[in-house]
Amino acid sequence: MVRYGILGPFEVRFDGAAVTVPRPRQRAGLALLLLHANHPVSIDRMVDALWGDAPPRTARAQVHTVVSTLRRALPPPAAQALTLDPAGYRLAVPDEDLDAAEFGAALARARELADQGRPEQAADRLRQALALWRGEALSGIDAPFAAAARARLDEARFTAYELLADLELALGRHRELVPELTALAGEFPARESIAERAAGALYRCGRQADALAVVRATRRVLAEEYGLDPGERLLELERAILRHELPVDPPADPPVGRPNRPNRPNRPTRPTRADGAGPDLPDLPDLPERPPAPPAPVAPPTPAQLPQVTSGFVGRREEIDRLAELSAAGCDTSRIVAVTGPAGVGKTSLVLRSARELAAQYPDGQIFVDLHGYDRDEHESPAGVLERLLLALGVPGPLIPHDEALREDLYRSTVAGRRLLVVLDDARDHEHVRPLLPNSPQSFTVVTSRGKLGGLVATTGAVPLRLGVLSPADSVEVLGRIAGRDRVADAPEAAGELARLCGGLPLALRISAVRLAERPDLPLSGLAAELAPEDERLTALSLPDGDLAVSRVLDHSYRRLGPDAARLLRLLGLHPAESVAEPVAAALSGGPDAPLGASGAAVRPLLRILESLHLIEPAADGRYRMHDLVRLYGRQLAAGDPAASAAARERMFDWYVTVADAARRLIAPAGPYVPVEPRHPWAGPYPFEGAIAARAWFRAEAGTLLALTRLAASLGDHRTTWQLAVVQQNHLIGGHGLDALVETQQLGEHAAVLAGHGPAAASLASSLGIALAIRRDARARRYLLRAVNGFLALGDLRRAAGTRLYLGDLDNGTAHRLCLAALGRPGPEDEGFLERAVRARLAESA
Repeated sequence: MVRYGILGPFEVRFDGAAVTVPRPRQRAGLALLLLHANHPVSIDRMVDALWGDAPPRTARAQVHTVVSTLRRALPPPAAQALTLDPAGYRLAVPDEDLDAAEFGAALARARELADQGRPEQAADRLRQALALWRGEALSGIDAPFAAAARARLDEARFTAYELLADLELALGRHRELVPELTALAGEFPARESIAERAAGALYRCGRQADALAVVRATRRVLAEEYGLDPGERLLELERAILRHELPVDPPADPPVGRPNRPNRPNRPTRPTRADGAGPDLPDLPDLPERPPAPPAPVAPPTPAQLPQVTSGFVGRREEIDRLAELSAAGCDTSRIVAVTGPAGVGKTSLVLRSARELAAQYPDGQIFVDLHGYDRDEHESPAGVLERLLLALGVPGPLIPHDEALREDLYRSTVAGRRLLVVLDDARDHEHVRPLLPNSPQSFTVVTSRGKLGGLVATTGAVPLRLGVLSPADSVEVLGRIAGRDRVADAPEAAGELARLCGGLPLALRISAVRLAERPDLPLSGLAAELAPEDERLTALSLPDGDLAVSRVLDHSYRRLGPDAARLLRLLGLHPAESVAEPVAAALSGGPDAPLGASGAAVRPLLRILESLHLIEPAADGRYRMHDLVRLYGRQLAAGDPAASAAARERMFDWYVTVADAARRLIAPAGPYVPVEPRHPWAGPYPFEGAIAARAWFRAEAGTLLALTRLAASLGDHRTTWQLAVVQQNHLIGGHGLDALVETQQLGEHAAVLAGHGPAAASLASSLGIALAIRRDARARRYLLRAVNGFLALGDLRRAAGTRLYLGDLDNGTAHRLCLAALGRPGPEDEGFLERAVRARLAESA
């Protein structure tokens, strides 16, 4: 049987065991459906209830996601009872399975019994109904609809108390009522109807002064906190008490089903002090004996809240062993570990796997809280989490204070001396978890976050444990665990390519594996082909319900960024290489009129912000590495502002063209060179001094320069393409980069022709022809002829003659002999030496 509780801390139980509904938005959605149990709730009404006046653009889609995830969290009978019809979502709940419905039915029955003249049975029924309340209604639900719903439920509770008081007073049970009514008057001091009944019960017990104190305490609260005068009934009661005019004996006839209530509109119902209590009542000495104490409550179960470990967990043995080592360490060492890493890297899975292995060492319980620190809509407040923790640790709901500081004090007192394993998942920062850290040296706390949690490490001595992506072998193993080992083993190359496209990110790997498991007919190579286009990869790395997607977890991190850091992330996504240097980041983020080469001081704090959220990682030589999927995410965001993206790309291209041009002139100052024409001026030092440092820069940036040339060509930026090609010529020749030489010179020559730049077209055709000749590619003759004609048209007879020499060598088959002669060396018939010789001739004639 599924039992729902909203008259106190929100809870769901299945066959007596608590059911965890982890996300605040899902709990709020379920509470809303319970408030309208057995009736449809339209999508629009759910949007209004969950978001109020400021719903997000995707609110309707998010409602469907809320319900979808609810169905997965609820036990099968409840999930089957949650249906969708044309009028909206409907949750079928028998009255006896919902405490609020049970309370309402009991209250209605009590009224019937009172109307029938059966006061004792009516009073018993009301006490049964009020026993269903466990504290503040809808406690733990934070949504726009909650306050109004809580007020309606409270009003029904007060109605029951008022009717009970009238019935008990009529039966002459005023002595039994005094403790209950005075406590209720203290809790709700602005409720005049409660004060009237408490004062009446005290007066009938012969305690005129105490009755008068209750009335005057209520008058004081109304005046001081609300600026209101008391109602006429309360004033008449006060005068009657002073004149001893109240009857001491109960009236002859018991009241009917509805309590006698003052007609006072807009009366405040639940004022409280900052600590959650009402204003102090005067001491009431000589209280009558209380009713017999209820039987001792059953001890609450030991909390065992660890969720199921994510399927497909692989590896991480070193990290698990490290957590076990820290757990076993003495109490004189830190008992807090901060597990950090990028979104989707598997921090929660690692911690849960470790916690399962360590659970037996913590007999007082294992606590798990998903803080949703990076979810703007669903992040948990410390006060709400403290309430849940205290309830899990056995503290009754009515004893939990409203004030967060008092809750924190009570939590630390409750956990003192206990051996608890506490997992605080997805924390935003140190302040998010500080109130939740147990002070017991016997407890062990593990905090996960995509932020670095430097404040937590600095203030508590927490041990940092950073998590990176999986190795290629472990990545393939994840695919096999979920999609099937035989299926993966039968296609090793496709599995390796799929793992590469997922970038070793466990979330991306699990999504891919689930897609394969759901489609037995889909080959691994087919999914890899779907992921291959960069523009479609993030879309493919999601599941149909939208709740599990790489882009979704990156959204949460992105929303935590300020405007400048968010802009930088978008622009860094435009960079085509795996890593980027700080000066390039400065160039990307610079204004349209700012010169290139300026100091990176302005961009450095923003890079640190991105690094703190693991959106980028520091690499060697002041560079920053960005995961492929994060770069694709940034690029997709940048596509929303095409003009800004184009301007940033132009600055990035010009930075590399200018710096590479300076480097080639240091390496070979004699030239001749085809001059480049960057659009932006340079106003700073170059990132090298001297030829040796220039060569080192070229080696470090070789992959980036090739990627930039491809990018410029794909964008149709002919000017940038040929400039990038000509500045790389000397480095690629001297560095034996034949493959890159062929590709860049071919892209550059084509772009120069389209741009109508004759000198660049001729120079690039010459170097391309010679590179193809070394490869014995038949196209070499065509490009050499094109180069000769280009140089002649420009009047450059020297370079035309040099290119004719290579063409003649190619025609006569004497390239080997001529190259050896040019170098003054005989030599063996060695193809590698021939290649080096031709490169030397090319460098000579360039």
